Amino acid sequence: MVMGFNGYPLMGLVVALTLAGCSQKPQPAPARVAPVATAVAPAAPRTDGKVQTQGVERIQFQEEYLGPQPGSIASVQALFARGYVDSALRETMLAAVHTDYPLLGMRDVHLIDPVRKFLTSEHATTTAHDYIRSGLEARLGPLGDARYRQIWQSLPQNGEVRHWSARLKQVMAGR
Repeated sequence: MVMGFNGYPLMGLVVALTLAGCSQKPQPAPARVAPVATAVAPAAPRTDGKVQTQGVERIQFQEEYLGPQPGSIASVQALFARGYVDSALRETMLAAVHTDYPLLGMRDVHLIDPVRKFLTSEHATTTAHDYIRSGLEARLGPLGDARYRQIWQSLPQNGEVRHWSARLKQVMAGR
């Protein structure tokens, strides 16, 4: 088979590129320059310097709560007014049971606890009744006796604290 004239220029180009690629020498990588450590002399202390301590007073940190007494009716009103129903109910239940069991603390009141755990006496029930009413009035405004009696009776007496919280949130939402 005879090759035509058209293939010679292409073959010449391939041979030229191959020879050009083989004849180049690889470039050596540039040498890395290591950083030179410089000696730093420590600063000499100033002998004429004065420490100023007269204008500086040490302020003691005082961890003092400035709000209403936790567990008080004012505290429950403030929590209800801000919409913190869960915390308000925990404080209400603690205040209700506190006369019967004074050693209980806020750690002993959980939302999953049954309400009957805290409403152990007539005094405890009355305390919870008064605290919840004052809290709702702080949030919603004055409530009539009939309206509050309806709210109180709608609370599940055999439920948990969280059930009361859910019901009171519904009342506060207007449902």
